[in-house]
Amino acid sequence: MENNIKLGSAEEQQIAQQKNAKMTLRNEINYYVADTDSLVGTASDLAHLLLTELSGFVNKLSEANSLAEMRASTESLKNAIGAVENKVASAEVVFPYQAKLPLSVIDEVVQRANGVSQLINKQNNQS
Repeated sequence: MENNIKLGSAEEQQIAQQKNAKMTLRNEINYYVADTDSLVGTASDLAHLLLTELSGFVNKLSEANSLAEMRASTESLKNAIGAVENKVASAEVVFPYQAKLPLSVIDEVVQRANGVSQLINKQNNQS
């Protein structure tokens, strides 16, 4: 092996290959698409957009007294994100999660959420 690194088992070799492939993919994303800070900024922008639109929708919906008012409450949210559904359906847009196995996406979310929560709880318990 390169650099005189010896991996004992086939499992260790497979794990090392998977980590190397993930690192290579991340480097390609960074080079060809956007750097990490830009990706975080885009995710932040989207979270803020969705929070604002969802907040407006909930507030309008909670005050609706008729089906017409309920439908009207969706207009801003529909204008902001409604076109996404058709773009995904026509494959004009393919989100990264769609290129992954759906269960692996959920597993990653759960694993990271639990890991972050454990660290926060640990810090809170030390205070």
